[in-house]
Amino acid sequence: MRIGVVAVPLLVLASIAVLVPNHPAGRDPAEDTGVFLYAAQRLLDGGAPYRDIWDHKPPGVYLIDAVGLALGGRTGVWLVQVAFLAAAALLGYRGLRREFGGLAAFVGSLAWLAALPRLFLEYGQTSFVEFYGLPIAFGALALCVGPLTRSRALCIGALGGAAMLLKPTLVGTVIAIALVTLLRGRKGGIAPVALIAVGALLPLAIVVTWSTAGGFLGEMLDQALVYNRAYAGFAPIGERIDAVVSGLRLTLPSGLAPVAVAAWLYAVATRRFQPTLLGVALVALPIELVLSTWGRGYHYYFIAWLPAMAILAAFAASEVTRLVPRIARPALAVAVLGMWIVPSLLVVRLALTTAEAKFSRAAAFVASNTRPADTVLIWGSHTEVLFLADRRSPTRYVYQYAALSTRGYSTPARVAEFLADLKRQRPSLILDASRESFVTPPLDLVGLRAWVSPEPQYAPLPELAEVVAFIETAYERAGTEPATGWPIWRLKTP
Repeated sequence: MRIGVVAVPLLVLASIAVLVPNHPAGRDPAEDTGVFLYAAQRLLDGGAPYRDIWDHKPPGVYLIDAVGLALGGRTGVWLVQVAFLAAAALLGYRGLRREFGGLAAFVGSLAWLAALPRLFLEYGQTSFVEFYGLPIAFGALALCVGPLTRSRALCIGALGGAAMLLKPTLVGTVIAIALVTLLRGRKGGIAPVALIAVGALLPLAIVVTWSTAGGFLGEMLDQALVYNRAYAGFAPIGERIDAVVSGLRLTLPSGLAPVAVAAWLYAVATRRFQPTLLGVALVALPIELVLSTWGRGYHYYFIAWLPAMAILAAFAASEVTRLVPRIARPALAVAVLGMWIVPSLLVVRLALTTAEAKFSRAAAFVASNTRPADTVLIWGSHTEVLFLADRRSPTRYVYQYAALSTRGYSTPARVAEFLADLKRQRPSLILDASRESFVTPPLDLVGLRAWVSPEPQYAPLPELAEVVAFIETAYERAGTEPATGWPIWRLKTP
């Protein structure tokens, strides 16, 4: 029986199974996801990112989540994720089968899918930009057939540009393709690489035109480039090394990390640089390791490693088939089953675990105690409450620590803007979520003065005391929100 007959449906089923725990039923959005969904909803309501909501991601994730919300709310976002993951699996399988054969391609595809749950899933619904970069990277690999034609080079470049609109560090695969093309083609490789660069400019030009027309180009560049430079530049070399070690540890339970690293070392030691995708993986993996350290090394950063590791796993499987053909199939079957044991347990546990959904209950409280036209401030980083309650923030600083407390970026002018927004909009309700938020001081002057940031990268500016003083003057404490225990501040009656 041809392996392709079972490979395609099984890869689609595996993609769906991996994402079952991310279905929104009984789950709140994860913290970052709440920001993305809020921004996506503002887009659908006629707003604009950066101008109406401060966040430091490029616009790709807001646009993708907006499509999902338009299709069917949070379930629509989940269906978009299913489509993205299935596309990544099938595109990857197609490229790997061309280079290594059907069996090895199937093994490599199942290997990277087995590693994904530990990097992507949480107890809440996630929507990480690195996840959406998977079909882009695998699409570029599927197009990487040497020598590159003009159309293929342009398409690879366009995919690279699309990856940059999700996160600039997701261009590792396209950079590796360009480097391999240049090294192998020498002078003949210059033209395809130039076309890749031209193709990358197309999606970037579209977004620049859109943001210019919307009047938020400057804000986009400030938040997506200037802030991220300040954010990433703070990490010392020791933390960057720790990030790589963390990524290897997270991809260890599925077995993908040791297989990929061993295959990389074996290929280099034996000078095996063919077929084309193997050469790309040998270049891409070190690049991805470096790019993943551009920040704090969160678990989802390492999703970008999976395409290169998939190639190396497929190469390892092809070598097993070549060297021990008689026992290759049963040996590879046992290996794949072993790789899926720990990830399957994780997927099942998360699928059967329903979170307490306290942020949904907090959102219900907000919705029932405010009018649709009212604005609500969440003091902290739980924007998902605003999204779930369908209420707007009185300020674009829907979470405050990044814009107002990051060393090398925050300024008194931004704090003054935040204060001016509160005075102008006068939110009817303020929830102090600082206790459960990242590096957020408590919402009272005594607590603010005594508070010390647990992270050296973040420190509240002295001007933030003016914001707290205004809230204490114009608002009064009104108990706590029942589900979270967050202190509530209500606008004083005249």
